[in-house]
Amino acid sequence: MLTVFIRSIIIYVLLIIVIRLMGKRQIGELQPFEFVITLVIAEVACIPMSDTSIPLSHGIIPIFTLFILHLFITKIAKASVKFRRVLNGKPVIVINPQGIDNKVLDKLDFDINDLLASIRAQGYFSPAEIQYAILETNGKISIMPKAANKAATVGDIKDFVTESEIPYTLICEGKLMQENVKLSGIAQVQIDELLNKHSLTVKNTLLLTVNEKTIIYLQPYNAPAIYDKFSEAC
Repeated sequence: MLTVFIRSIIIYVLLIIVIRLMGKRQIGELQPFEFVITLVIAEVACIPMSDTSIPLSHGIIPIFTLFILHLFITKIAKASVKFRRVLNGKPVIVINPQGIDNKVLDKLDFDINDLLASIRAQGYFSPAEIQYAILETNGKISIMPKAANKAATVGDIKDFVTESEIPYTLICEGKLMQENVKLSGIAQVQIDELLNKHSLTVKNTLLLTVNEKTIIYLQPYNAPAIYDKFSEAC
C-alpha cells in the first residue's frame, strides 16, 4: 500500500511539471494534437500508479517522450504555416453577411442545432444578430456582431431599456417545429404565406426563426438569408 502511495505522488508531481511546461491553455482551448497527447499522458500515468508489478520507469519514460514530442510538434507548427494547417486545420466562416453557410456546415458535420447552441453560449440568440461567426480550430466559435447588436456601454444606456424575447425556431433543417409554432402564436397560414412569398417550402428551408412575433430570420438551403416580418393578421 505504501508503495502505491509513493508511486502515485511521484507520477502526480511529474504530471504537474509536464502539464505546466506544455503551457497554460485550458482544456477548451487545446488544439486537436494537444488534446490527444493530454489524453494519452493521462492514460499512461494511471497504469504504473495502481500496478506495482510495472516498473515506475515504464510510466515516467512515456510521459517524457510525449512531452518531447509535443515540444517538437509545437516548434514545427510555429515555423511552418502549411504544417500547422495540416495539423490543426484552419478557422472556417460558418455565418457571413448572407447568412448561414450550409455547405460549410455539411463539410464540418455541424448541424443547425449545434450552431444555434454555440452562438447562444456567446450571448446571441439569432443568426440575424451576427455579421460573421467563425469556427476556430479548437472548436470554439468567435462572433462579430452586427453594429446594432454590439454590447452597449454605460454611455449608450438612456432613460429606458427595451426587453427582447428569445427567438422561436419554427423550421429547422427542413422540418416544421410544431410545438414552437404553437408557443410563438404564429399561425400556420402565416408561415405558408411567408414561404410562398419567397418561393420556398418547408423542405428547402434551412432555418426560420421569429422574434417578438414579427422579426423573421429566414435561411434557405442554397440562398442568402432573408429578413422579413409576419403580417399581423392570422
